[in-house]
Amino acid sequence: MVRLLTQQGQLIGWNDEKVRPFPDNLVFLDLLNPSRAEELEAESWLEYTLPTREEMQEIEESSRLYAEKGALYMTAWIPVGLDTPEPDNTAISFVLAPDCLTTVRYADPMAFRILVDQVKRQCPCPMSSDAVFLALCELIVARIADALQMIESDLKKLAREVFRLDPHRANAAVEKDLGDVVKTLGRRSALVANLRESLLSVSRMLQFFLSNAATWMRGDLAAQFRSVMRDVKSLDEYTNQQTQEMTFLLESTLGLINIQQNQIIKIFTIASVLFMPPTLIASIYGMNFDYMPELKQPFAYPLVICALVISALIPIWWFKRKKLL
Repeated sequence: MVRLLTQQGQLIGWNDEKVRPFPDNLVFLDLLNPSRAEELEAESWLEYTLPTREEMQEIEESSRLYAEKGALYMTAWIPVGLDTPEPDNTAISFVLAPDCLTTVRYADPMAFRILVDQVKRQCPCPMSSDAVFLALCELIVARIADALQMIESDLKKLAREVFRLDPHRANAAVEKDLGDVVKTLGRRSALVANLRESLLSVSRMLQFFLSNAATWMRGDLAAQFRSVMRDVKSLDEYTNQQTQEMTFLLESTLGLINIQQNQIIKIFTIASVLFMPPTLIASIYGMNFDYMPELKQPFAYPLVICALVISALIPIWWFKRKKLL
């Protein structure tokens, strides 16, 4: 699917025959999962090539940020699916020239859908390629900020749950709760790592743009681009703080799990100590000797039973006195 945006803010679909050939006032060309025929037609109108899907996956900075034939080629990792159980990053290429911005993407991040809705509602006129690029960057950064706020809310909730649990209650419920906390922290940690990768990618892209588009960029947009860069920097620092919070929560949770495991071991240890005296008495009278005179006494059996009970109660009393039970 391909969308076109004119200088007057008119949003046009690719299949609209009225726009063939493309209008001269086109400022935004959005290619979503383009076919090879669509790529060739776009390249023919733009008069420069577009990056392929394989080229978009390159990790070298020289392959992701470069200038060619008067256009800036910038590929960044953009978060996608933040509202789903499996968020991820997707590579999106921004090919920016003075007259038109072209995006090549194989996923549909929320920022692009929001831009389309904003254009449908109202659009300041006239528009330019750098203004559309600025709007997309602002929406991407705002989306990342919303995700970080959601993560912070989850971390506060987890902190309350972790320190409310009593690890001395060695039961399956506590073990399940602590296990769920570790799993949640793992998912949130992976999400923060993805967002940090996206912020780093967007920061490099904006720095490259400001360094190479100063000659033709609208002067009134420069301050707004610098503001977006400051936002990116502050969010990157915020991710560092969240990483430290998650590390602390993970260490605390693992510590509580160790306390719970120690409590279980403590129970078995005390139980073994409690049964040691009765076991000793039972083992003595379980020996096969011919001469054990007390066995022939009528009170021998109840006396041994009483000895077993008393020998078990004495350790219990001692453990309670020492507050070990």
